[in-house]
Amino acid sequence: MTETNSNGDNEAKPPRPQYKVLAASDFSELGDRAVLEALRVCAAHIDPELHVITVASESSSGVRLPGSETRLLPRKEAEEASRARVAQLVDAYFAGGNSIDLEKVAVHLTLGSPAERIVALATAVDADVIVLGTHERHGMGHILGSVAEHVVKHAPCGVFVIRPRDFLLGEKLPEVQPALQPGEHPLLSSRETPTYHYVHRMSRESTRLVL
Repeated sequence: MTETNSNGDNEAKPPRPQYKVLAASDFSELGDRAVLEALRVCAAHIDPELHVITVASESSSGVRLPGSETRLLPRKEAEEASRARVAQLVDAYFAGGNSIDLEKVAVHLTLGSPAERIVALATAVDADVIVLGTHERHGMGHILGSVAEHVVKHAPCGVFVIRPRDFLLGEKLPEVQPALQPGEHPLLSSRETPTYHYVHRMSRESTRLVL
């Protein structure tokens, strides 16, 4: 695309910079949510660029992938497992009827400290935002967890942190809940309960608000 300058000459318009998103995947449900949220962030931009990082550890028997299941794989198989995990999430995103201007996803498998590797990759690719989950399940004083806290402090860009759904204000929800009425919550009894202001629609017979 060209535009005319003050001298009447045509000059090329500089290309729009890509919006770069980095998601951290750790083979957990929360890590999957981070990738899906990253896809939603990408959908809000034109020609975005998505990177997904998985940080594994190295042992004498191979590469140990993160997650609840202990898996030791050769490096190439570990890389393929990471790509397959991301592919499943991308397919699930599109299966939900979503659309996105995204041609490919860069999948990175690295070794070392998760927090340091995430920050290093975000710096290397000049990311605009990092999306990651935190499994920290304590109170507000420890709301981020060590990995997320390090990333927030040292990231070269904004950070979007996702927490588990089964916690409210830093407290674990009961596994078995008693019968509750609509709108009730087992942890709300010791907290301030909300009040509501009901906004009524405009009366058809008059232009005044019905209060």
